[in-house]
Amino acid sequence: MKKIYHIRKNWEFQAIINSKRQVISKNLIFYYQRNNTFKIGVSIPKKFAGAVKRNFYKRQIMAILRDIQDLTNLEYKIVMIVRKNFMALDFLEKKKEIQKMLERFKNEKRK
Repeated sequence: MKKIYHIRKNWEFQAIINSKRQVISKNLIFYYQRNNTFKIGVSIPKKFAGAVKRNFYKRQIMAILRDIQDLTNLEYKIVMIVRKNFMALDFLEKKKEIQKMLERFKNEKRK
C-alpha cells in the first residue's frame, strides 16, 4: 500500500469517525466517509499493547491490504479500528477477517 493512501493526521481520523458511518464486527470497526480518492488509516488503542506491538500489527494490516487488489477503486476514506480479539489471531485469520469486512463494507455502501 503506497503512502499516498494512508491517513496520518489526527484531524482526518476524527473527521471520519465523527461522520458516524460504520461497519462493525467482533474484531474490527470500519468508519468511512465518501471521498474522491481512496485513503485508509489504522488505529490500535494504546491500552491493548505497547508502541512496538501496535506498530507490528499496523504493518501486518498494511501488508494484508497491499495484497488486496481492488481497494484503490473505492472512493472512500476508511478508518480501521482494531479490537483486542483481532490481535490474538494468526496472519491468515487476520487476512480472512479483513477481506470479510471489506466485502461487508462494499455491500453496505451500495445501500
